Amino acid sequence: MTQRLTIRPSKDLRTHYAQISAEAKNNPVAITVNGKEDTVILGHSQFMEQQQLIEDLKSRLAVYTHLAQAADDVRLGRVQPAHEAFADIISELRGAAE
Repeated sequence: MTQRLTIRPSKDLRTHYAQISAEAKNNPVAITVNGKEDTVILGHSQFMEQQQLIEDLKSRLAVYTHLAQAADDVRLGRVQPAHEAFADIISELRGAAE
């Protein structure tokens, strides 16, 4: 869903804050200074949704980075049988516990 951006002059912040706040709960509101967009106001829930989306995208990017590295390892022959890999992991875990 595409959001419509409302544009309001900065003087409206003083005189029409309640209206701008209500608008910002539904759509971002761009505040202008001297006719140029200066600041964007979002409702709290929209801001939190965007922050969550950013965190989700960062997590996905981290997974994709690991998958790309794994694909490179396979392509370049940097592999070992699973039983050897598990033995190495168990050995490292036992060493860390001591």
